[in-house]
Amino acid sequence: MSNEIRQDGYVNLMNKWGTSQDASEGYRFQRELVTPDMELTTLYTDNGLFTKIIDAPAEEALKQGFDLGLNNPDIEKFVTRSLDDLRWEEHAATAMKWSRLYGGSIIVMLIDDGRGLEEPLNWKNIRSIDELHVFERPVVWPDYNSLYAGDIRNYRGRRRGGGFMQPQFYDVSSIYGTFRVHASRCLVFRNGVVPESVGNENYRYWGTPEYIRLRRAIQDTITAHSNGPKLLERSVQAVYKMKGLAQLLASELGENQALKRLELIDLARGMMNTIAIDADGEDYGFQTFQFSGVKDVIDATCNMLSALTNIPQTILFGRAPAGENSTGESDMENWYSFVGRLQRLTVRPVLLNLLDVIFIAGRASGEIEEEPDYELKFNPLWTMSDTEKATVDKTKADTSYVKAQTAQIYVGLQSLDPSEVRGALADSGEFQVEDILDGIPPEELLLEPQDDTTMDLSEDQPPTPEYGLPPVPEPPKANQDASDGPPKTTGKGVGVLVVRDGKILTGLRRTEGTFCGPGGHIEAGETPEQAALRETQEEFGITPTELIHIGSTSGAAKPYLPSEIYLCTEYDGAPKADGNEMEFAQFMEPAKVLSLIDAGVAFPPFAESVKLLLHGLTPGSPSDTINPIPTNTDGGPGSGNFGHEGRKGQVGGSGGSLGQKEKDKIVKRLVGQSTHDGVVIRSVSAHAFDRIGGRKLSVGRIDSMRTQGTISPGHQPDTRCYDVPGSRMVINTKTGNVITVMWRRGGKK
Repeated sequence: MSNEIRQDGYVNLMNKWGTSQDASEGYRFQRELVTPDMELTTLYTDNGLFTKIIDAPAEEALKQGFDLGLNNPDIEKFVTRSLDDLRWEEHAATAMKWSRLYGGSIIVMLIDDGRGLEEPLNWKNIRSIDELHVFERPVVWPDYNSLYAGDIRNYRGRRRGGGFMQPQFYDVSSIYGTFRVHASRCLVFRNGVVPESVGNENYRYWGTPEYIRLRRAIQDTITAHSNGPKLLERSVQAVYKMKGLAQLLASELGENQALKRLELIDLARGMMNTIAIDADGEDYGFQTFQFSGVKDVIDATCNMLSALTNIPQTILFGRAPAGENSTGESDMENWYSFVGRLQRLTVRPVLLNLLDVIFIAGRASGEIEEEPDYELKFNPLWTMSDTEKATVDKTKADTSYVKAQTAQIYVGLQSLDPSEVRGALADSGEFQVEDILDGIPPEELLLEPQDDTTMDLSEDQPPTPEYGLPPVPEPPKANQDASDGPPKTTGKGVGVLVVRDGKILTGLRRTEGTFCGPGGHIEAGETPEQAALRETQEEFGITPTELIHIGSTSGAAKPYLPSEIYLCTEYDGAPKADGNEMEFAQFMEPAKVLSLIDAGVAFPPFAESVKLLLHGLTPGSPSDTINPIPTNTDGGPGSGNFGHEGRKGQVGGSGGSLGQKEKDKIVKRLVGQSTHDGVVIRSVSAHAFDRIGGRKLSVGRIDSMRTQGTISPGHQPDTRCYDVPGSRMVINTKTGNVITVMWRRGGKK
């Protein structure tokens, strides 16, 4: 009995799998032979496909240019002129091409710093940079003896070549001459990084030529393309039939007779496009062969070469990629990612060195006053078409229009001053309302929760209306309709809350610039559902496929009407504002809608309906699709009460509210008195008292605003501002009511 030992693995003696005779086990990877530099040169000059592989990435990396973020036209012109004089783009593209072709290259900078080429660059004495010269790897020899000689750094600490384990010198043996140059005067281009154990020591420091990786793929692609036409020539074969041909060939002179007959037929066919054959015993015809797999083989070789080079087939071969659902979009995205890596890893380091030399030389020559701080960013590689540019411009214009309307609303509410908007425009050419508001302390914002009443501290003056919202223009006798003409109505309105993905559909009303959803009056003969359907179609161009009644509102205030409110989560069409009543249709998060309501820039009936949806329904109702974010009891960020201590037992308000004695003292000092321009003060609002107590404004400061404050018109009709450094008082000149008092930016408190 033999002792049989089995090792792990599959063995099949029938078909030789897993044995020494298995053909599939005979493959092993062998190292490519060293390609002489002269062969690389010949390939580049003679092979058009290989030339495109080398050139395309280098040219693309430099095509769109770069931006330094200088915001100084004079310095930008200086940089552009200096780079043009040095022919930077031409030299950089050439250096990148030689780097890809041979594995590496250098650009030698001829700099006037009082030293020779073989000496380290004197960064503190650079007077000018005159020329750039490119040398490929075959004529450049790094001095490996100086790998540990030193670490050359400039006064900013940025590495300038010749660092630790980097050669300090390069010996250039060009056909035009031989010289040695210090590494600090060179811009080095390497084609990647290779292990120290790489077989060819010439590639150890520089990198591997592209051809080493692509040789087989290029060979397969060119062979497949060149053999295709040859196969087409052989796809049609002429066939000559002769009776007794076998017996004729067996005779002594039969072979010559057969050949002469074939030559005669071929000669006649070539000269006269006609053949003459014996009707008895001869036949001449053609047989066609099908090569159905040729195209697939060519496509496969093209795909492989494109994958190895990272160059899309649309650029490499001028054709779309082959394969199911192939559009080429992902190929272009990968292409630009590849070129972007070349920019970051190859172009950026050398360009930073060159720019620093240019700026130092410019300062020395007096062309610029000082070296600027800059941040190098390459421009986008993708160039937009005219149609795409037009779309972007339209989007920017629409955005600017919304910003302008929003800013107008805040200016009208006295939350922003026009000068602040103008200042933002002067600084950057554009503005963000949120950024301006973020820069204003909460105590300087007028827009905050108000009490429902105004304290009347005079004997004969009735309370004034609440301050904070602009006067609502008289709309048509309807809830949310701004159409022309007074149609016959039922005296009731309807509102629709369109919800998608937890967001509420809103638009901007053209009449007064407030945010609103679809809705309007119920016309005579209409049911509320019919009115809801009609208003949604008219204002936003969508047709609800289901309407859920969620309640009724009593009307925010005159002249608004009681309304039936519906929820819509299913509809046909895409929301688009009609441009007549509504503009800028968009879906907003509930928290954003609530912030607009708190800011007073939401249409009052719409605000009521949103509150009904978010707060008035019980769990399990359709409103569960919306997840409202709880609001802070102090009004949240952006409100005047945000961050304030508040009054005990009350929601909102400022800490340190005035007691009755303090209020009486202020009343005695103000009420019945006249400002220095003749306005008689008859009352002080509760909001003003709250501001005075919360901001701890002294009675003397308040009185100084009355007697000597700088006068300016308010943003609301019949209002006037009285300013002293750091403070402002706003008075209604018609009623004599002190609306508010505040600390104000621009002066000491």
